[in-house]
Amino acid sequence: MRTKIFVVALVLLVLPEFVLSQSINLNFIGAGARARGMGGAFIGVADDATASSWNPAGLSRLQKAEASVVGIFESYTPESDVEGFDAEPYQHSHFGLNYASLALPLAVGDRNLVAAVGFHQVIDFYNKYDGEYWESENTGGVNAIMPSIGIQLTPMISLGATVNIYTGSSEYTSKDKSGYYQDEKESEEYSGTNFTLGGLFDFDRFRFGVVYKSGFALNVNDDDDDDVEFNMPNMLGFGVAFEATENLILAADYEMRKFSESTVKADWGEEKLGWEDINQFRVGAEYLLMTGNSILPVRVGFATTPTPFKDDNDDQIVGINLSAGIGLIMGSINLDLAVEYNTFNYEFQTGGSTFDYSDNYLRLIVAGVFHFGK
Repeated sequence: MRTKIFVVALVLLVLPEFVLSQSINLNFIGAGARARGMGGAFIGVADDATASSWNPAGLSRLQKAEASVVGIFESYTPESDVEGFDAEPYQHSHFGLNYASLALPLAVGDRNLVAAVGFHQVIDFYNKYDGEYWESENTGGVNAIMPSIGIQLTPMISLGATVNIYTGSSEYTSKDKSGYYQDEKESEEYSGTNFTLGGLFDFDRFRFGVVYKSGFALNVNDDDDDDVEFNMPNMLGFGVAFEATENLILAADYEMRKFSESTVKADWGEEKLGWEDINQFRVGAEYLLMTGNSILPVRVGFATTPTPFKDDNDDQIVGINLSAGIGLIMGSINLDLAVEYNTFNYEFQTGGSTFDYSDNYLRLIVAGVFHFGK
């Protein structure tokens, strides 16, 4: 009986650190309630002000100046078959700005040229634990400032480029409730730069998109001025969109990131992280309901959400993401709402036993796109 109690207690003690390692999304998915409602299948669609985060070539499809803003509310709940496991200390929720942009079409002869600048929170580090003996909270993330340009070379071919200037910071605080240890407070700052190149090819009712994001060094500087450099891999993505009818769009994306080649570099040297590659598949659909002077888009989507980590059974941790959304188009204003349910199931071992665990995220994404000019 004592052995069983010890194993349960040990599992509960190691879970906070284990959960935190799985909570960072390295799929670097783009922004927007419309796109996310379609499961993120947007590389071949990319025809609104969020295009710079998916495929900057799609900016060339904008006919009017546009501004956009996107916020995300996220709620997290874990589950486990560990005897005595209490999910409440791990549960948390928060709301934050995810994306904002301004796009301005310019005329270059007969070609449509669109310049844009955007803000995007690429990685959200938020995590919270509030247990009986200690509590901790991690806030902040990695953001990108994104000057972009898209140009329509011919009626069928558009190209685009984005420079991603990474900034941001995070802060970790912990409080010991037992009175035996000191409270902690640590912070980090992030920096780096890479670029995105995109192409969009329009064949009447069928569109094909391709995106390349260059690898980059994400620099991390902590309170002690220690510098760590994470070398992030290239990304290559493909997307297709098919206008089945005037009111229905079907889309699918596939992205590849070679995280198995990623390294970490510090004063002590450089070594591989030992991570798995991330290959993500996304599908989605959008149907336009016509209601008088307004349009109500309805969306559904599905995506795999792989992580670069393995569980204790040596299997890569891959989640699934189910999404749905609705919008309202009224003249120069587009309002969108999307909901995502993202779950990960994996196994971990401790005390000679194997346990099941799942991370479950519910997200509400709200967005507004505002058109200016004639």
